[in-house]
Amino acid sequence: MTAETETCSPLAAGMIPDCPGGMAPIAPLWMREQLVDGTWSAWSVAAWYSCPSEADLFALIEREWTELRPDPSEASLQPATGVVYATVPTIAIAEDGLRHHSAVLLGADVDIRATPATFTWSWGDGDETTTSDPGAPYPDATVTHAYGRALDSATVTLTTTWSGEYRVADGTWAPFDTTIATTSPGITLAVLHPRAVLVDGPLS
Repeated sequence: MTAETETCSPLAAGMIPDCPGGMAPIAPLWMREQLVDGTWSAWSVAAWYSCPSEADLFALIEREWTELRPDPSEASLQPATGVVYATVPTIAIAEDGLRHHSAVLLGADVDIRATPATFTWSWGDGDETTTSDPGAPYPDATVTHAYGRALDSATVTLTTTWSGEYRVADGTWAPFDTTIATTSPGITLAVLHPRAVLVDGPLS
């Protein structure tokens, strides 16, 4: 094998670059031309091995994030019977666990984690509450809503807005500039309206 063929060989030692972040090198581009007499020229290298740019990698990571659909936060209410009473506070609680996602992009191992940033409760009566507090069960309730007497039922939905971070090849976590959102399945409630009624009874 001549020195010239060694230089042109894709397997030539030291010719394949070691790309940063574990990215896979872009394969060479080979070309040949059809000559006037109908024959083809010999193959030649139009572009040798190269590394994707970090901008190319980040663009794919950003797309992976914006298209990510984490499992929605689990929503729960107290009381958990599906029945609430008008004017009595209903307690809301959101599960606030992290979501993790992994992908291989341009040959690089990429980790993404999503953290709940805000919770928006749509109570089904036209009111909404947006908070960073996931809420807590009785007796430490921090997110509550009292229904008025104008409706007999309501469907409560929870929308979670997620902030995100990513890292490449177990490197340092870096934040995304954008957020994503998920909506949990609705919880249907019957709203009861207790009324005071005077009855006859023995005098004390």
